[in-house]
Amino acid sequence: MIILGLIAGALTTGCWLPQLFKSWRTRSTKDFSWLYLAVFGTGILLWMIYGAIKGDLAITVTNSLTLTLTLAVVGLKFWLDVLKPRVRARAEPPAGGPSQRSVLPVDARAVADGTGDPARAEM
Repeated sequence: MIILGLIAGALTTGCWLPQLFKSWRTRSTKDFSWLYLAVFGTGILLWMIYGAIKGDLAITVTNSLTLTLTLAVVGLKFWLDVLKPRVRARAEPPAGGPSQRSVLPVDARAVADGTGDPARAEM
């Protein structure tokens, strides 16, 4: 019976791999809700504890692996949905502020009337 449990556990645990790879490749975890991940992860943790108490290797091992993959998705979601937007927001200049193009001063009059070369404009 342990073989049947290990095969069933391997199949259900393995189902997380394609989703994890897709989330990594597309850099999107928006389809996962935080509530779903919290409830699912808690359920898996309880199954893992139950398997350990019962001494059932198949339940304990497969749920440990599933919990690991679930935590990987949680970490990826936290990185993509929480940390990355904060870093991006700090890196963008404020609205109406200087852009990268306006950092170097250029003699606009000389360029506009054709007497100056933008590459040789005074700085």
